[in-house]
Amino acid sequence: MDNAHCRLHELIDKKCVILRDEPVTLSNGALSHFYFDCKAVTLDGEALSLIADAFLAEIRELPVSPVAIGGLTMGADFITAAVAMKGFERGLGTIHGSIVRKEPKNHGTMNHIENELPVGTPIVVVDDVITTGSSTKLACEQFVDSGYKIVGIIALIDREQGGRETLERDYGPVRAIFKKSDFPKISAHEQTAVHRQAA
Repeated sequence: MDNAHCRLHELIDKKCVILRDEPVTLSNGALSHFYFDCKAVTLDGEALSLIADAFLAEIRELPVSPVAIGGLTMGADFITAAVAMKGFERGLGTIHGSIVRKEPKNHGTMNHIENELPVGTPIVVVDDVITTGSSTKLACEQFVDSGYKIVGIIALIDREQGGRETLERDYGPVRAIFKKSDFPKISAHEQTAVHRQAA
């Protein structure tokens, strides 16, 4: 890892990795002894800048270049804004952001997608964490229904619970900046928790 990648790893390890003796409930209803609280870095100036750089590097590796970036609120909100802004500042052209609401807006424009773009717009779908992939899939389904062309998916963290593979099968290339196994203290804590329960 280069210095920036190492620093981002350090910040995630320090700020985001939550270890619990008693399991917490994840968004998909499953129980886990650890949790990635990614808002602790996507709402941190230094970390968010590093995240934007990392996502831009992954975007450059995609087979098809997107002109839009977005995903499901709230996991994608801050990443989308940071990448769009930093991409523009670096002279990479305008990257448009689109955010999928969990439910259509119930007043005004009644939008399901904020800043909906023309049919055929190539988009990279982003999320903070992929577990089973269900939240990311909701965003993908809405983008496809609205005529976007998904050219890739990028997550900050892959929990390595099968979601990445499911999404890749349905939507093409899926990349993650980090994965669960990049944080050894999680496995150590899980083993301790299992032993404690068995005792």
